[in-house]
Amino acid sequence: MIKALLQAFASDRRGTIATFTALVMPIVVGGFALGAEASYWYFTERKLQNSADVAAYAAAAQLRMSKNRTDLNNVALAAAVSTGYNTSFGTITTTWPATTGTYAGDTNAVEITVREDIPRLFTSLFSKGDVPIAGRAVAKIAKGNPACILSLDQRASGAVTITGSADVTLEGCNVHANSTSNNAVDVSGSAKVSTPCISSVGEVSATSGLTMSKCKAPIEYADVADDPFANLPAPSTNIPCEPQTVFGGGASSTYTISGGRYCGGLSIRRTVTMNPGVYIVDGGTFELTSTAKLSGSQVMIYLTNGARVKFAGTADVQLSAPTSGIYKGILVFVDRTDPEVTHIFNGNSASAFNGAIYAPSGHVQIAGTSSVGGGCTQVVANTIDITGSAGLGNNCLALGYNEITNEQLVQLVE
Repeated sequence: MIKALLQAFASDRRGTIATFTALVMPIVVGGFALGAEASYWYFTERKLQNSADVAAYAAAAQLRMSKNRTDLNNVALAAAVSTGYNTSFGTITTTWPATTGTYAGDTNAVEITVREDIPRLFTSLFSKGDVPIAGRAVAKIAKGNPACILSLDQRASGAVTITGSADVTLEGCNVHANSTSNNAVDVSGSAKVSTPCISSVGEVSATSGLTMSKCKAPIEYADVADDPFANLPAPSTNIPCEPQTVFGGGASSTYTISGGRYCGGLSIRRTVTMNPGVYIVDGGTFELTSTAKLSGSQVMIYLTNGARVKFAGTADVQLSAPTSGIYKGILVFVDRTDPEVTHIFNGNSASAFNGAIYAPSGHVQIAGTSSVGGGCTQVVANTIDITGSAGLGNNCLALGYNEITNEQLVQLVE
């Protein structure tokens, strides 16, 4: 009878699915639970990597302003928390300079590690202890493109002003202002500016006319850029005055002049060729009238005793700075002790100023339709104003000139 009962039970198919489900369901539920927990680990890993990236970028940006470790730590922590990092079961480590990876020992690199110890859920059945998950990032202050416009004034509003109908193309070079003003760089009106980046110690005020190829937004609260020519010695002015300072006459008049001291100004009204050398304009105005045609290479012009520049908009100017020697790359040098005056550089569409216009005590105004695209024109002045169409290039190395660089850009490098 027992045998018959066993045979009857074995042949009965009722409840098979329920029995099979009861046996398999724990495995299925466990699989779902394990998958969900693994997905949560992956999500946390991505969150922490994002936190590390943001914290590293913020810390490197702070490094531009302050090399205080406490400041770097505070900024990094605040940035990480803003992205979801949980301080209750996590740790964040700010290391400056970076100690691991490609940029170990680099004083311009900040390394951030963000870690959270995640309590186990389903996997606690198989293993003990929290799950450590971390994200790591390194951000670096990198050298951007060379600057071709640098304002040295540390307080002026609109230290670099590009306004009106100005149409400015800066080829491979940046704009920087040392001013702490809330509009240290001011791009306004219908002005158009194309440049890799604009930066300032203060803030940048710009209309939609500003386009940048390397920066998504202007770099604000940047480091002060050092005067690249601060140690440049002034030439001696203890030489006799030249007998002739005005070069005019009929339309066909041409002159060739040499370096020397031109007292009371230098007036170019017709065709003048400058021989290589140092030209000292002692007082008065270095003037180019509308009929002027001026050319010269290996030339450095020094303005002293309140001398100023005034070039007419239709003047034809072709000037290049020395490519060697103490004044290599310097086209115009204004006496540091002079009072602030305005130096006006105009020219026609073919004009070229290859070299640096250095006026640490002056205000430089670039107007007219001058264009030197592809060459090397740098403007380093107390304040700078561009109101006309200007194409300033920065192919300085090819000409043997100085490069004005400053470490401004923050980049995530690891």
